[in-house]
Amino acid sequence: MTVGTHATRGITSHEDTSHPHRSRLNSTKKPQTLSGIGGHHNNHHKSRRRSLQHEDAFIPDLCDSPAYTSCVESGYSYNRGIPISAYPKSLIQWPVDGSTKNKRISEVKKQVKLLGNFIKMTVGGGHHAEALSDDKTPTNPPPFSGHVDMSRIPVHNLAHSADETSMAKWDDIKTQMQTGRMKEAKQMVRETDWSLGSPARENLWREMCRHHSSEKDFGDFYYWDSVKQIYGTTELSECSVQMPAFIDTSYKISHSLSPRGVTACERIISVIAFSHPAITYAPSLYALTSMLLHYMDEVDAYNCMAALVSGAQNKFLTQTKIANEAHWRAAMILGKKHIRGAFSTLSKFGVPQEQIEEAFHSWIWWILAALPITHVVRVLDCFLFEGSKVMLRIALAIFHLFVKAVAHDPAMVGALPSKGLNESIMQFCQNIQISPQKLLKTAFGIRAFSKSEITKVVVQTEMYLKSQRMMGGGSSGIGQPNVPETPALNRSVSLEGLPTSESQSNIQMMSHTLTIKELLTLWSWLPMRMTMHQPTLVYTTEEHGCSLTTFFQRVEKHEPTLLCIRTLDDYVFGAYCSTAWAQRHHKDEFGNWQTYFGTGETFLFTLRPTVAKYQWIGISKQQDNAELSSVEHSQELFMHADSNMITIGGGNGQGIMLDHDFRYGKTETCQTFENPPLVPNGDFEVKIIEVYSLVNM
Repeated sequence: MTVGTHATRGITSHEDTSHPHRSRLNSTKKPQTLSGIGGHHNNHHKSRRRSLQHEDAFIPDLCDSPAYTSCVESGYSYNRGIPISAYPKSLIQWPVDGSTKNKRISEVKKQVKLLGNFIKMTVGGGHHAEALSDDKTPTNPPPFSGHVDMSRIPVHNLAHSADETSMAKWDDIKTQMQTGRMKEAKQMVRETDWSLGSPARENLWREMCRHHSSEKDFGDFYYWDSVKQIYGTTELSECSVQMPAFIDTSYKISHSLSPRGVTACERIISVIAFSHPAITYAPSLYALTSMLLHYMDEVDAYNCMAALVSGAQNKFLTQTKIANEAHWRAAMILGKKHIRGAFSTLSKFGVPQEQIEEAFHSWIWWILAALPITHVVRVLDCFLFEGSKVMLRIALAIFHLFVKAVAHDPAMVGALPSKGLNESIMQFCQNIQISPQKLLKTAFGIRAFSKSEITKVVVQTEMYLKSQRMMGGGSSGIGQPNVPETPALNRSVSLEGLPTSESQSNIQMMSHTLTIKELLTLWSWLPMRMTMHQPTLVYTTEEHGCSLTTFFQRVEKHEPTLLCIRTLDDYVFGAYCSTAWAQRHHKDEFGNWQTYFGTGETFLFTLRPTVAKYQWIGISKQQDNAELSSVEHSQELFMHADSNMITIGGGNGQGIMLDHDFRYGKTETCQTFENPPLVPNGDFEVKIIEVYSLVNM
């Protein structure tokens, strides 16, 4: 009986053919090699299983081992075999339990084949330049797209455990969502530690973005048609791409993209600018597009970015300078509340407030520009599923971990005055010592950090900045902003019956629903006497919250009012309410509480995507028949309100109905206005509600 042993860090591999599970020590046998994993079969063995047990022994070692280094320097030859010690410990681990050995052998084969492909690409090189000259996208091993230059990714980052085949995939997450278990779906995304090269990544990000898009079918016609319109050709090598002004050219982060991938990234951004002209400042768009291109083709990356740009309430990307400033200031405000100790520690070390503000101005680049790509992909897993609140959490976690490191390292404290705070944080991120999962755990471990609080602080900060600009003031040096009341517009008379230019400017500054053109369209529909007054924004869900009680407190005494609704699908519609909502407390001539109230001046309207006014049906009937009795009771149901909802328009349907928390609504054909449903499906989800008073109180 011949016995050979290999001691491998506490796990003993052996080749005693008569006692396959008996430990043997003190082997002096040379390291084995893998040649296509199987090696040369031993003719003396009676079965392939025993041969594999004999030949496939694995000695786990680090990627920076001498064997690995010599292999990379000399190039890999599959004819002569690859030393086993060249493969990282995380790639293949020999099982202690012999009952799972066959399964593990199969997984080992797959992993070695995958790593072999990576090594070919890493050592071979040159194929990207050749593909670029031929205008063809090279092929990379899954899950990576052909836009990635594999030589730019360290080999040890490419390896993943064979156990990843059993990790959660998008279908598992989708199942949780379909059964209404969103919390469990979020936890699944947060806790599943997909590696950089995990097979699950082949469609993970694409499906997450598709989930947020109203266009569930990611077609390619629109993208290529737009490319043809802009450049006159779809050939990448013939496109001379110019970056739009909303990109910060100081941070064109391409990560591991090949030169061809960078060109594709910039072409996608140019089409985004072409199809979304309202974007004025979106500095993070470049880095996010380049990351998407690591795992999908050009068309899918465009469709995903279009879905993120069009997301509800700019959930994923800031698209204006004022929104960008509001977010970094909100990050600092939230940090002072939730990680107060970090700010106190920096003050003890003499770091001035100006340096802290300057650092938070670049908070998004701590993540997208400084973190290693292994950390960035895990952050984006959660970001693409949950939205921008993830980025804020990660930024605060980085700041907390940085200050904690500074407090225990005098050298870092000494370097702060010369490097500056932001540069020190960026360097800390580049050399971060904790795993991606530890970073996520720290971020999501910040307590009482709710989405509603984030939204409230961001909206208040943005409103404050807008009011400062409107009054000509600066916004530097703000801490926690005390958001002023929405500025009222002075009552004035317009000779032409239109809002004054000052009023138009204020509405444009304060409203997230109406454009100036839409405001003027509405003005042309108002009763003539009402055009002599200027509009005042008295209620908006973005500032005052989504509550029927708050709505009544701020609106009920105003008469008349304009109710404007913007849905998550960007439909804009509403109603002119001729009577104060306080009328709901009054009784009729018979002493009964009024179920409906209002006058025939009330009307419904739509502004986006179609423009239409639906006046009281009685006005049309009066033109044909002067007898008011020809109008039925069901055609005089103008306004209704109770503690659960408000309704404008009734009679065999509700023209507009909003529930008590102003989140959902319904629109139907009603006899009072004989209107079609104001949105295609009748039901809608509210994005913003704004109410304007036409008479100052």
